[in-house]
Amino acid sequence: MEFKSNFCLVTAILPKENANDIIKQSVPAEINSLCIISARGSIYKDKWYQKFTPSLNPEQTVIEILLPNNLADQIVQKIAEAAHLQSSGTGAVYCTPCEKSLFVSENEFEIASIEKPESEIHFRNNYSGIYCIIQKNLADSVALAAMRAGSPGPTVVFGQGRGIREKLGLLRVAISPEKELVRVVVDNYDVEPVFEAMVSEGKLDTPGMGFIYIMPVSKGLVNIASVAAGKHELATNHQIIKAIDEIKGGSEWRMNLNSSNKVQRKYLNDLVRLTCVTERGMGDALTQAAMASGAPGASITYGVKRKSNETQGTTGIAVNQEVEIIEMTLAPKVVDDIVTTMLKAADENKNNNLYFYTQKVPKALTYLG
Repeated sequence: MEFKSNFCLVTAILPKENANDIIKQSVPAEINSLCIISARGSIYKDKWYQKFTPSLNPEQTVIEILLPNNLADQIVQKIAEAAHLQSSGTGAVYCTPCEKSLFVSENEFEIASIEKPESEIHFRNNYSGIYCIIQKNLADSVALAAMRAGSPGPTVVFGQGRGIREKLGLLRVAISPEKELVRVVVDNYDVEPVFEAMVSEGKLDTPGMGFIYIMPVSKGLVNIASVAAGKHELATNHQIIKAIDEIKGGSEWRMNLNSSNKVQRKYLNDLVRLTCVTERGMGDALTQAAMASGAPGASITYGVKRKSNETQGTTGIAVNQEVEIIEMTLAPKVVDDIVTTMLKAADENKNNNLYFYTQKVPKALTYLG
């Protein structure tokens, strides 16, 4: 195995209606490590009369691209420019560093040229990502708790879970494999209150309720809407807080606002998230091999991967490949063994269309008994 160490994961959260146009404008067609995932946003109604109106869950598209660091900087700039992410409520783009990456079939990242952005966009480097895997139909309450604690509107992706359910025999019918994956990027000074609010609302420290963890973000720009407001209303609380951040030159002033008595809980520290992206239909064999080798569980989301060199007949229409994105949070010492086991399972199934990457997880929580 030859791991590479100079990669990061670029993630963009965009409105569904213009996501494809933004991709075409900002990501060169030669890049085929681009995965597109359907998602929905979360909007908080803070006016009493809004309680009588239908719920607001705007459709979103999540884009994940594994890229070399030098190329990632350029792509992030292009996405931010194409999506006008400096405007409120337009979306988000951010980078999470990867410790190591492994491509089974060689991926080319030699791009002829990328046009420079018309203007230099300044990104922030004081973000963290919070990721929560929870039972189906519970994401809305967890997302609301996060927003009340100070986060932008969380993004919800549908997926499946593997783990404790597979070990219960006939009792597994009592636990649905369907999960909701909630993700939100927050300022570092808001991480703890948002994390604790999500844990409390989702009862994530009780048996079978889910798993939550934090990952560092190296740079990003987040302007996701979180509060339903009429066009003639004054600025929202989030807009006011962002303005104060700019005036004070940072968000350190929030520290005192967030200090409160914490519930004593058992946390997991210094873990690693291992992600495997493979063709849809090939994931079950890989997941079973990983769990047989010691992985405690996995979450699986589904998306499409853009393929730059395939078209449908003579139409010229690009062909997208359905993929499974398998994520496991592990102790660092078992990662290499699990990757080796998964590669062996892939080889037995003649599957060479997959790649892996790992990212640091400094803090996580689930029921520990």
